[in-house]
Amino acid sequence: MRALKRVEGINVVPLIDVVLVLLAIILTISTFVASGAIKLDLPKASSAIQQPQKIEIAINENGSMFWNGAEVSQDEMVSRIAVLGSDASVSVLGDQKAFFNDFIFILDQLKLQKIEKISIVTKRKP
Repeated sequence: MRALKRVEGINVVPLIDVVLVLLAIILTISTFVASGAIKLDLPKASSAIQQPQKIEIAINENGSMFWNGAEVSQDEMVSRIAVLGSDASVSVLGDQKAFFNDFIFILDQLKLQKIEKISIVTKRKP
């Protein structure tokens, strides 16, 4: 039977590996934090690319409709959808107890305006 070798010191290689990984994480995070800390007043450009509008439409269980969190009537919802450009991005949130007719009404109005970037927001079942 072979005799076990006696360890004559602490193996620091795993410790160095952990320290280097932590250092890499800290450096990565610090660059993200630092980028938001600089306040700049950027100049305006006439040739700047227009970002598509991001709109959130919600329907609660009572049939009330909300435009980016503000409650609006059905007529006001129609007029707001009518002024959207076809490049607008719309998220539709419907309460599970909301009437299906209200949900379809919103989708129909969006399709009439030829808005194709429609996302239906759901919650994943546990």
